[in-house]
Amino acid sequence: MKIKTNSAIQTTFCLFLSILLCSVSYGQATGKALTKIYLQGAIGGASHSGFVSELSVQGVIKNNWVATLSYHNIDMEPKNTPDDFDPGMAIVLFIPIPGEKPSVDMNLISLTMGKYFKGGRNTWFTAEGGLSAVSGKKINFSPNKQGSSTWIFPLIGETPANYVFTEEEKKTTMGAMLKADFNWAFSSFAGLGGGVFANINSIQSPVGFHIKLIVGKMNREKKS
Repeated sequence: MKIKTNSAIQTTFCLFLSILLCSVSYGQATGKALTKIYLQGAIGGASHSGFVSELSVQGVIKNNWVATLSYHNIDMEPKNTPDDFDPGMAIVLFIPIPGEKPSVDMNLISLTMGKYFKGGRNTWFTAEGGLSAVSGKKINFSPNKQGSSTWIFPLIGETPANYVFTEEEKKTTMGAMLKADFNWAFSSFAGLGGGVFANINSIQSPVGFHIKLIVGKMNREKKS
């Protein structure tokens, strides 16, 4: 069953807002509200030589529960890339220019919930799990039986890739997201952090790490 990306994003966003609104309403009724809420921007690495960027909003609510709405973009090599794949190259005046490498451009919209664990006075840990709307593409490889080196001029030539790759139609599915982070509030409105994540889905399951900048309500403790 295919899931429309826009619909999945809207549903996930509405769920996240509903959780925060219910938490705030309950907190107001009991004299307690959100203890922390902040935006997060992160970059890092992922499996299959991947690069990941993240934008998210996270809130710490009653009884040390934490909820996060996040967007990840992950650019990585296809998991089915042949071990002997050679992208080839072009040579211009003795300067080698590598050929194109295939990449899986994956987008994740995730809603996760978990627990908040206090560390030091202004440090804390979070551990979460949840669901993701995942969009990406699969790539097929076939041997390039007709490719051979060609030379236009004595100093200009090309060696083609030993495999031809074709991109399938972009697919959207659901995945499971697991993540754990460390956070440090160095001021009342900003902090730094890092963490790890894994997403299990039917397109390609990445595992990665990131470092991040967080901005928002830190609720720092005062020195005693």
